[in-house]
Amino acid sequence: MSPEDRESRRAAVPPARWSPTVALGPAVGAAAVLLALAALLGRQDLLLLALPLAVGAVLPLADRAWRAPVVRLRTASATLFEGQSTTVSQQLHAPDAVDVIRLRTRLEGRAELAEGGQDVCATAGRDSDVILDHRLAAPRWGRSRIGPVSMDVTAAHGLLRTTVTGDEVATLATFPLRAEFSATDLLPAAPGIVGAHRSRRVGEGVDPAGVRPFVAGDRLRRINWPVSLRTGDLHVTATYSDRDTEVVLVLDTAFEVGAGAGPGTASNLDVAVRATASIAEHYLRHGDRVAVLDLGRAGRPIRPRTGQAHLFQIMDVLLDVRSAPVSELAANRAMARISGRALVIVLSPLLSAEVAIEAAGLSRAGRSVLVVDTLPADVALPERGPWLELAWRVQLAERRGLVGALADHGVPVVPWLGSGSLDQVLAGLSRTARAARVRR
Repeated sequence: MSPEDRESRRAAVPPARWSPTVALGPAVGAAAVLLALAALLGRQDLLLLALPLAVGAVLPLADRAWRAPVVRLRTASATLFEGQSTTVSQQLHAPDAVDVIRLRTRLEGRAELAEGGQDVCATAGRDSDVILDHRLAAPRWGRSRIGPVSMDVTAAHGLLRTTVTGDEVATLATFPLRAEFSATDLLPAAPGIVGAHRSRRVGEGVDPAGVRPFVAGDRLRRINWPVSLRTGDLHVTATYSDRDTEVVLVLDTAFEVGAGAGPGTASNLDVAVRATASIAEHYLRHGDRVAVLDLGRAGRPIRPRTGQAHLFQIMDVLLDVRSAPVSELAANRAMARISGRALVIVLSPLLSAEVAIEAAGLSRAGRSVLVVDTLPADVALPERGPWLELAWRVQLAERRGLVGALADHGVPVVPWLGSGSLDQVLAGLSRTARAARVRR
């Protein structure tokens, strides 16, 4: 960098407001008193004692720093998955030489600056650039905000100090881990014919259903020429129609239990968010339409759509899932708008009766409903009194009652175990839906 560029870059940084430290007052005061006594009393020994103090105070102030360092934040990656880490860089530019810079980085969210990266010290010379790299860990899904960075700067050999806060902020999005989830293609209802699930109905598709004689309206590309030449009459290859379905994922976010129990543990919201991401990815990959309804924000549902872009939208919305009171009226209105032929998957810890009542109501209305139990197997209770454990046992007893009541209403409750968790239940729902259609 040329001297002109350095000078223009230095001039772009405005002067800072410096204040004296606790060392400046005693140093100047002691030197002034000793010099006054040496002049009044004619004592050369006092003059010899005053001179080092005066020189030590005057020279650093004469060559003092006028401008404070400037800091910029940069992250190597703006998106991570749970358990991954990236690098965050604090890029310092010091127009004037300073003694010590203490940098404190503000963190909001679930990201962690490992190895003391949140509070570090550095030094910088005149027109120097210092880069401090730290590891930024993302142990849990969610959004994180890194910055701003505040700096406590000391200059003039510890006689002056200033505090500067940067204005740059870096954001980090940590996506939930998606399990390798797969489920049977037996679906209760499929109104469309554009998905990847094979129907039992003959129609447009790719899976062969047999060979039959040609009738008016059949497409020429379906003609089976070997059979036609052998029999002397035109025959076509029949196929099973491909079908899609609408899957509605309902998240019960009224409570969060199990959080903070220790490394490697998960709360019910962790289980719900990860299961939602896995189920949504599975059905979207098969061409189905997926909707997401967070009961804590029932007024802002994700409408049913298909495609990779819709998966990104769902993942982005899942980053903002937080425990929030569930309004019974708002939840009732939102769930009443669910399509009558949709597959409704409710992800709930079943710690309140409101969501169970809504699930049972949907089942009575003829919708295909299943409940995925998101309560962790081991819940560590905080130490908040001698009655907490007893209250929790009562809550678990009420929860078992809700599970039994849902079973009486034909709503299956299954724990989330990853791939294959819903196969048996989906097969049962599919048989029930087909039987209901036959009765009509």
